[in-house]
Amino acid sequence: MRQVWVHGDYMNAIALPVLREAMHVQEVLINGGFDTRESAAYDDQYMLQRDAPGCLVAPAGEKWGWHSPLMYWDCSLSALEKDDNLLDTINAHNRIRSALNVTLRPSTVFAGKSFSATKLRAADALVITLFDQTNSSLGDTWDSRSRLLADKLDPDWTIFPPDGQVGRSRLYEFRFKPMTLNDDLFLAASYLVTAVYVIWRMMQLRAVKSWFGLLVTICAKVGSLPHATTPTTNRRADVYMRHR
Repeated sequence: MRQVWVHGDYMNAIALPVLREAMHVQEVLINGGFDTRESAAYDDQYMLQRDAPGCLVAPAGEKWGWHSPLMYWDCSLSALEKDDNLLDTINAHNRIRSALNVTLRPSTVFAGKSFSATKLRAADALVITLFDQTNSSLGDTWDSRSRLLADKLDPDWTIFPPDGQVGRSRLYEFRFKPMTLNDDLFLAASYLVTAVYVIWRMMQLRAVKSWFGLLVTICAKVGSLPHATTPTTNRRADVYMRHR
């Protein structure tokens, strides 16, 4: 099984720019399919240019297949761009079956999902998966297309690994940081003002012999308290793309 994850802003993968880029990624990697007898070359006519109708299906007898969130729009860029409510489309078609006869549930084509009851409300990443049960050079074809994807990637996107080549199975860990730079600066300024105010008030206390010693005691007590950890997510994927 090979996977590529496409990640936009925090919990905002179901957005037209991210889905459009995923369409490009899908066409580069899946292209015209996988000829198990001879590797097919990429002809540089990806879906953003030709908008081929319908999702590619492996020929009868071939032991490979794939899943993608773009199957909700029949792998059509025009259908995707005309959709006024992407989430409604996903929730309305979450019981359809792919050519592999597997239900296209959001749990199989999205990562970092958020649900309200049974309805999908947000996702952190789009997941495109290739299933390979052949003993051919299909993996080599995928690797060569991954290299091409890294070379042709839009500068607004970052790919991991940088060359698109996976030497071994690895576990990626990304720290979520939904705050902007302005949020960080405002929070830092708030802490600074609070600290200055506390020190100023402590200096006015007459019952304290050493306000500096009291300040050190407070800092030591605060430092001994358990700290909340930054939320993390562990992601096992062959290729991982993230918007800068």
